[in-house]
Amino acid sequence: MLFCSPIRSLIESGFGADQRSDVRLYYGATNLQRMAYQDRFKDWESSGVKVVSVLSQPNDVWQGEHGFVQAAFTRAKQIYNPLFAGAVLCGQRQMTEVCLHLNFI
Repeated sequence: MLFCSPIRSLIESGFGADQRSDVRLYYGATNLQRMAYQDRFKDWESSGVKVVSVLSQPNDVWQGEHGFVQAAFTRAKQIYNPLFAGAVLCGQRQMTEVCLHLNFI
């Protein structure tokens, strides 16, 4: 099952990411071999979505974010005005619960 399919549909439907100041997709997977849609990341970035790949079990050469998505978001949290921020969550129940607990959404 690919949990990111609804997010992919949102991005590719043209929801206007290029008209917003900061649109980020924190996309987590165990490793790069299990990360779907990598072939679409450049297109998503060109439409205004910054893709932040997060691996929970990266190999030794991985230089990107590691751990879990919610931890990576917390480390990089730069929401200047939460009143004008939104979040779309798709994934494991534990991730959603942590985000709710931390008032991300």
